[in-house]
Amino acid sequence: MTRGSIVAALLLLTPACSDDVGNDGEDGALLEVEVPASGRVFLRLATPEIVAPAGDGAASTDWDLALSGYDVFTNSGLSGPGDGGALPLTLEDTRAGQLPNTPFLLTDETGGAFTRWYAYDGESHVAFSRYHIHAIEHEGRYWKLQILSFYGEVEGAPVTALYQLRVAEVLPDGAGETVDIKDLDATAGDIDALESAPSACLDLAGNRQLMLTPAEARESTEWHVCFRRSLVSVNSELGGPGAARGADLQEKETRSEALADVKERTAASERARFDAADYQALTDPAVRYRGDHVATAFTGRWLEPGSSPPAPARDTAWLVQSADGQSRFVAVFERFVGATDASPGRVIMRVKQVE
Repeated sequence: MTRGSIVAALLLLTPACSDDVGNDGEDGALLEVEVPASGRVFLRLATPEIVAPAGDGAASTDWDLALSGYDVFTNSGLSGPGDGGALPLTLEDTRAGQLPNTPFLLTDETGGAFTRWYAYDGESHVAFSRYHIHAIEHEGRYWKLQILSFYGEVEGAPVTALYQLRVAEVLPDGAGETVDIKDLDATAGDIDALESAPSACLDLAGNRQLMLTPAEARESTEWHVCFRRSLVSVNSELGGPGAARGADLQEKETRSEALADVKERTAASERARFDAADYQALTDPAVRYRGDHVATAFTGRWLEPGSSPPAPARDTAWLVQSADGQSRFVAVFERFVGATDASPGRVIMRVKQVE
């Protein structure tokens, strides 16, 4: 599923009356899962039960969900060969017996620090930047980057995926000069575009733009951040062969940000937050830097923000599709027992097949 398809899926998250989860008062079948800090434990939801697929599960459709540390995977996309996927739901809608009427689910794709850089308005079909400060670290150097807009203009007409950005290197004795980047070309990568079409990447150390195809980006260490439609990649781990790492300094705010509030933000109103992000803020040990990894419907959503020890999100349920694409389930993570920094320990969850 492309990032554009993800936007389409999010558009359809509003409750509808297509599928009824039932109002019989039953909470579904209880399942307790010991989750390792490394390696994966695999679940089949129809029973529900823990299963042991052949090999590492990457070629198997015998599982629907997999848990590893604080990651949750579906049998789809980068994680498996199945037709699975998931969508977040509110517990309120779930308990009312309502599920979204949508053929789209979020599948497992590449993502990282920029996975949730925008809020999507389904009525106007516009992506609004959250104006978060994204930090990039590479070999001991730090930069801050703020996305101002996903839209540019060509000959008086609005164009999607012409990014407006501000960037500055952050040094121990203060920030460097802020560079405004206008109309960064990330227009390649839509449904009809050729995979060989290039899009813009930034070499922050060299203060230059590179136009690279996905294949070229996968082989190059010359860039730090690449833009392709709404997907923003960092050059390490799954993102590329480099050693750059990224972080969202306002990641914890994402879950509680209302669309109406995000829409009120402007490049001018958020300049102060950009300027305030100093070396101490970017090098704070609490900032979680990493490269791109497998991003799923659960990434950044299934944990309660600020919980210590970590706990499952209180107001969220999950619509999960089986690997064979034939069945859907509602899963609710009730609590963790013995959670550590590396793993939720024993996960207590309930699973109910959609009726």
